[in-house]
Amino acid sequence: MSRDYDKMISLSDDYRFKTERARLDFLKAQGTPIDYRIVSVDDSNPSKIVVSSITKYEDMELPSIKHILAFEEGKYKLQMRNVVINMIPSSPDYRTVEYEPEKVDDNLEGNFK
Repeated sequence: MSRDYDKMISLSDDYRFKTERARLDFLKAQGTPIDYRIVSVDDSNPSKIVVSSITKYEDMELPSIKHILAFEEGKYKLQMRNVVINMIPSSPDYRTVEYEPEKVDDNLEGNFK
């Protein structure tokens, strides 16, 4: 939430981008959350902790999203991944969350230059 992009990059691992520059451009293009709430933590596997949180923006609140914190090289890093949230109110699966498989996303790579 602080928009400290260097810190965000150092504390996360993002397979979706080929370059750090594209990743930085993507982060800067995102809207700024105004609040968040952690709703659950599953630390049954200390090397892969799952934290569920709800994020609030000025014009909307997202449903609960699961974030994976993996212990790598002596510290925890947020594992970034594509998340698709249906935010169409008239849709029968409104506010459902889908997690895409881990892959480099060429569409993301080129959209934030």
